[in-house]
Amino acid sequence: MKRREFLNTSSKVICGCMAGMGLSIISGCSENVVSSPVGNEQDNTLVIDLNSGGYSPLLADGGSVVTDGNSIDNQGLLLLRNSNTVRAFENNCTHSGYDLMPFNNGISVCTSGHGGQFNSNGQAISSPASGNLQEYQTELNEDVLTIYG
Repeated sequence: MKRREFLNTSSKVICGCMAGMGLSIISGCSENVVSSPVGNEQDNTLVIDLNSGGYSPLLADGGSVVTDGNSIDNQGLLLLRNSNTVRAFENNCTHSGYDLMPFNNGISVCTSGHGGQFNSNGQAISSPASGNLQEYQTELNEDVLTIYG
């Protein structure tokens, strides 16, 4: 095979592989975001049945999901199950304002790829992120989560 043919064929194969990987990354990120229920704007609360709408990861200790924008936080919430409680944080990296990924082994990573990470207490543990994520008060009654804004 001549050099020109090799480069032409190789570049097509590489582009095809990269396109497939890019699509899987994009679809992987979108699968991590669940729709928020309609909140009660009078008392600024969200009530979520953990058995519905993609919230089932929060039924198990360590489970985590990210919601889309809602009446409490227009950028969405980062939720984490910890024993008999669910913690709710803002879904907003303190460095750049990008969304965060759901917690995995107690760590949430910024979607921008700049390296910002947060621990399960909402504290920045990897720069350039700094400070703490805003946390919202929650109440868990069996499988029903109420978040107060």
